[in-house]
Amino acid sequence: MANNDNPLIKALPPAVDYLSYLTILEYNLTLEQLPLLHDILQDTTLTANIGWDLVHLLLPLLPESQSCLQDVARLGNPREVILKVTELLEALNAPDGNTVEDDEENEDQVEGRDSQERPDEEDASLPVPEHVGDSTAREGPSRVSQFIALLDMLVILHPRIKTKYPSRFLSTSLQAVLPAFATLALDTDAIDAVLRLINTLAGTKRPRLPPRSSSTQVPTRAVQLPPAAPDPEATEESLAPGETALKEKLLQSFLTFVAEGYMSSLPVDDDTPALSWSTRLLEQLYPEKNIPGKRTIRKAFEEIEALHRRDSTIGQMLALTRDLNLALGDLRRALNESDTLANDESDELPTSASEVPLSRPGCLYLLCASYASAVLFDAPSKESPETKNATFFSLLSDFLGPPSSSTLGSESLALIDSLLFFGHYTLQSNDLRSFLERPENDPAFTQTLQYFSIISAITPSAALRYVAHLLTSKILHAHPNDLMRLSFIKDTLQHCPYENLKASAVGWLKDEILTANPPGAPNTPNNSSTEETKEKTIPSIFATPTCIATLAPHLFLSPAKMDKDEFYAHEGFFLAALNLYYLLLTKEGLNEKLDLPGAGAQLEGSGADDGWLSLLDKGLRNFEDRGPGEERGTVENGMHMILLEGMIAMCKDKET
Repeated sequence: MANNDNPLIKALPPAVDYLSYLTILEYNLTLEQLPLLHDILQDTTLTANIGWDLVHLLLPLLPESQSCLQDVARLGNPREVILKVTELLEALNAPDGNTVEDDEENEDQVEGRDSQERPDEEDASLPVPEHVGDSTAREGPSRVSQFIALLDMLVILHPRIKTKYPSRFLSTSLQAVLPAFATLALDTDAIDAVLRLINTLAGTKRPRLPPRSSSTQVPTRAVQLPPAAPDPEATEESLAPGETALKEKLLQSFLTFVAEGYMSSLPVDDDTPALSWSTRLLEQLYPEKNIPGKRTIRKAFEEIEALHRRDSTIGQMLALTRDLNLALGDLRRALNESDTLANDESDELPTSASEVPLSRPGCLYLLCASYASAVLFDAPSKESPETKNATFFSLLSDFLGPPSSSTLGSESLALIDSLLFFGHYTLQSNDLRSFLERPENDPAFTQTLQYFSIISAITPSAALRYVAHLLTSKILHAHPNDLMRLSFIKDTLQHCPYENLKASAVGWLKDEILTANPPGAPNTPNNSSTEETKEKTIPSIFATPTCIATLAPHLFLSPAKMDKDEFYAHEGFFLAALNLYYLLLTKEGLNEKLDLPGAGAQLEGSGADDGWLSLLDKGLRNFEDRGPGEERGTVENGMHMILLEGMIAMCKDKET
């Protein structure tokens, strides 16, 4: 430690007291002085007395000050330094000019650019102190760099504290980490720092994964640090009863909230919302539906680095659940518990594990991650089918609110994707039909269909709309009671405000009719059958005239009372209805079996002899596009008009 004329050397205690020395450091600390300060801080006594007040001075000098920050974490008073680190983490989330990203970065996050794609200069940073000098003029470190450096200090600090109640320090610091992480959850390096913190505090013995390339200014610690000093305030008292369990529950809770923050922040790239578990599951279950020559979503997650990184990150979180003894049963129980603990805004620190809440969305994501690892990646799973249905059918109202909610379908795409995945995963269970056979479960059945049918109509992701439509269809057709199925179709046709969903309902009806009327089925019941045979062969309501008669007023709509805008809004529905009408006319025996002419007699018309096709054709000609001057005259409407004309002509040809 040469250069005795240096003020940092000349003023070393006992030449001045510790407080005065801190003042001297504040006015003389430059980037060039950092190597010298690193040597000075090897004095354990000095660092224990001044370390806590150096952190805020060193943070703006990152990355050069990284070794000094580690010295403070290793040799400073761990209780005092933890409080300072916690204070600075809270400041990272404060709404001031130095810590809030500018609008450009927020736009980058929406577009899905992570830390390796976003220039450092777009990240908000601390100002470098003026006395640092012209030779080091530069922007201060980014928020991500500060966040990582502070978390790396916590990794060192927490194991050093020897007290009867270490959970008090852990609880305080973890609560400070979460808000800061919420604004940085898209950044790869920030995520790695959080997982590294959990991994270390959990005492994991597994070797860490190789570090990924980093774009931040803080280097990843690749060498073993010198041993840390003992806690100068350590007591001989053993841990208080319940402290070990409380520490584990705090880390479990922290992990679930990290999972929630990470999943909720994931962007939509090429219609791959979050982890796209539901889409990938459908690709695996129904490979015949994959478009030849088009890359599947599963393949995209294997080949595109940004998407593959999502799988890797959630996989690390899933591994941490095992390290923290957070079993699938614990995740399911948390899903079924109320939000009382999570909504408790009391400032009091928890004193027992039972007072620590888990994030319910986070638990859902981790549970789905476990199921997905088993189904999509053939990972071993101890899950039994019987544990899934009850959990799934109770989730929807908890996460989505009532089906009449105006916000239904606007939830985060990660949440919708997970619920859809959970639903399709549940459908693979052999006990779903037995669950639906019990009358007491009919309300759950109807409500579930309402949730997913509305999601299929209005959620912004086209991929998730398709998954939701398929799930709605599967659940509807799985119910053993044909009256329940008919009732839901009628309710959708009669009351649903979404025309695209009404068109889907026509598709459900078409599927039901085809299933109930297979090729070769008799057109009329066999009157010579015995009573026992008749009971066993009671036809489905979808194989009787009652089916069409019940739905005709809501199915074969007359355009007579519609204005032009209303007619255009119904174009998709009219096409679906015409498609069904054509099927009933052309499939052998269906016209007579379902009494299509009798159903037509119920329809309103402008004249006694007008059939539905004539009414529709007349409405089409009344509302035909007249050119570019029309208010709703678009290419899309024009194409629909052409399709409607063609379908009407085909149906009329089959009627004659």
